[in-house]
Amino acid sequence: AEDPPPVRVQVTDGDKGLVWTADEYYRLRTVHRLIGAMVGGLPGFRQQDQVHGLPLQLSPEEVTLAVSRGWVTLYEAPDPLADVTADEGGAPPAKEARRPPQANRKGWGVKPKPGQGAKKARGDAGGDGDVERMLANASFVTVPLREPDEGDGEREEGDGRTVQWTYPRTATQRARCAVFADLHDRGLTMTTGIKFGADFLAYPGDPMAYHAGFCVRVVPDDAHMRCQHLSGWARTSHGARKNLVLASAVAAGNDGDRDDGRMRVEYLTVMPDVEQSSNAR
Repeated sequence: AEDPPPVRVQVTDGDKGLVWTADEYYRLRTVHRLIGAMVGGLPGFRQQDQVHGLPLQLSPEEVTLAVSRGWVTLYEAPDPLADVTADEGGAPPAKEARRPPQANRKGWGVKPKPGQGAKKARGDAGGDGDVERMLANASFVTVPLREPDEGDGEREEGDGRTVQWTYPRTATQRARCAVFADLHDRGLTMTTGIKFGADFLAYPGDPMAYHAGFCVRVVPDDAHMRCQHLSGWARTSHGARKNLVLASAVAAGNDGDRDDGRMRVEYLTVMPDVEQSSNAR
């Protein structure tokens, strides 16, 4: 059987990627062990913040790993705000801003003139005149509700373009990507660790079937840590029944001190002195 095509990932401004189809999401999760996070809303649920659906948002580290392994192809969707249009006659000229009425000494607003409100109410209140006035200065914006090439199932030429992935750009970002890739190569599955004050949570398998065993924090190799910080990180991890892992990545040069771009990752595990099992007495 032929290998499936690479997963198409839409690049966002925040160095993240979006996956819009369920088949591609399933392949990333089951084959490549990239979890990401669902960020879309489901119309059938009243509480939109409890259950999320497509698109799937990939972290910068996940996109970097997928690009380096050839699992994905990147593209940039057209900017919907570039298609802002108005009436055929063009946008109406901006009206001079009216000065708001000044408040009186007692702090109350200016009292309307006698008969002013009644006169306006007797006019065209509730008629087409109000609607026309409201739309006079309005702009019409096209908001995408689906992937740009999803219309009739056929992708049109020029509908989105491939982009160059520039992440990581700093030493900290390179260290995070190196740690993520090394843990992935060791068979672990990572998600964000922001809930527990860490960079990553490391699972022995799919997060739907396993609990995370490690809170991973990426620290510089030459960092000077305060005891208070180390104690706080450890208590947060151990309180959630996870081990704290301090990871650092340094350049692994070849032929002397020449840097060939590779990173060497080292780990330090901080374990509690008591059993973390819920059955412990």
